[in-house]
Amino acid sequence: MEITTAYYRDDMKTKRPITLLVLAIALLLMGVAFIAKRAVPAQTTSQAQTLSDWAHGSAGTLKVMVNYPTELLTNQKNTITLTYEADPTLQQNLTYGYVFDAEFDANGSVITPQKRVLMPLESGRHSYSWEVVPFAKSEINGIIQLSLGDSNLSGAYAISPQVTFDIPFEIRQSNGLSPNASFIVGLVMLGLALLFLLIFILLNKKFLGANG
Repeated sequence: MEITTAYYRDDMKTKRPITLLVLAIALLLMGVAFIAKRAVPAQTTSQAQTLSDWAHGSAGTLKVMVNYPTELLTNQKNTITLTYEADPTLQQNLTYGYVFDAEFDANGSVITPQKRVLMPLESGRHSYSWEVVPFAKSEINGIIQLSLGDSNLSGAYAISPQVTFDIPFEIRQSNGLSPNASFIVGLVMLGLALLFLLIFILLNKKFLGANG
């Protein structure tokens, strides 16, 4: 009976260090996965077009470019940035008054701060950004419609687009944390993994010493 009890105790002592080792490996793998979210940046792409001056009939154009991620992360704000700049000819005519009309929409998502924005056109390069949070589980289709009007342009009427950007998005599931937050969580997990690994080594040495 004493031999059986001693064997059972030794077996339990052996299982405890092994449990710590398994836990350390699991935390190590999870920590690497969380850190990789920051290490591997989201892929982005861009499209560019030009708008002619329909408002005052000059030969000038407005150069526009949209930059966006190819994948949208769920439970996170994803940024779509619209950059625009009047060419030299259009800049010479800005005193006549222009309004840049831009509207972004995407099914299966929430868009902030607002889908449509009307901006007085000024000299130089400018940008405007939308934040989109998808709630669809697969692909969603985004569309940006742009128009250049005079100072009397009103948002009371639907936009009459001169150019359109069609933007297909893939949806990728996210853990809900920002890249920086994921990096911190990953570091904590790696720290715990190393701690459990150290405890496993010490307990294993103690066990081997007791049986030596």
